[in-house]
Amino acid sequence: MNWTDALARKNIQVEYRWVPAHKGIEGNEEADQQATKAAYKHCGSYTETQNPPPFLDYVSFSHVSRRLTEMKWEESKKEIKEMGKKSKHSYRYDLVKRGGNRAVMEAKKTIAARFYQLKSGHALIAKYLLRIGKRSDMKCWWCGHEYQTRDHLFKWCKRWKREQKRLWVDGQEGEEGYEGVKKVLKKPKISLPMSLVFAEEKCSQALMDFLSCTDVGRISGVVEEAENSDHEESSDGGV
Repeated sequence: MNWTDALARKNIQVEYRWVPAHKGIEGNEEADQQATKAAYKHCGSYTETQNPPPFLDYVSFSHVSRRLTEMKWEESKKEIKEMGKKSKHSYRYDLVKRGGNRAVMEAKKTIAARFYQLKSGHALIAKYLLRIGKRSDMKCWWCGHEYQTRDHLFKWCKRWKREQKRLWVDGQEGEEGYEGVKKVLKKPKISLPMSLVFAEEKCSQALMDFLSCTDVGRISGVVEEAENSDHEESSDGGV
């Protein structure tokens, strides 16, 4: 509510002036005392709280704001505590309430993290590592292809041919099964950019299954390649 307008309708004009605090200004000191009493009335840690003045029927805005913040924090703590009881390895939330992606929310944290990294383009693949200066080329450390991009890993990399077939064509049968991406989006994979596949929630379960069966988006490939390179250098040096 705009108090100035409300008072103006009653022909009461209000003028606001800044005054320094705690300088003995009579009106300001009185306002400070009243605000303190209002805060004490709703706080259980002061002596005056047990016997608040009977005429005190208001509370300060700062106190209301603080109490609302404290209540929100308490609610958040309870939610986090309940989430922790369900599984320490999963992103499990109240999916109906939050409207989250069920396939990702119920996955292991390590896989869900790779999903979002790949979706956002910040995953541990050669294209991104080259961009941030951690590699000198985009060569795929899984199959040796010249360009290791997100599309290459999910569509063409020879290291993951079996998993790619299930992702795009076969799908998975059973109670928690899913359809292949081609059937869901009704287009061949060559004409489907991975950005569109990641954006379609119906494809999430297939993508999560692919990530759980492969090392796409993991650092292991970089480490293995570096170790092999160091081994070759040490071998050459010993000749």
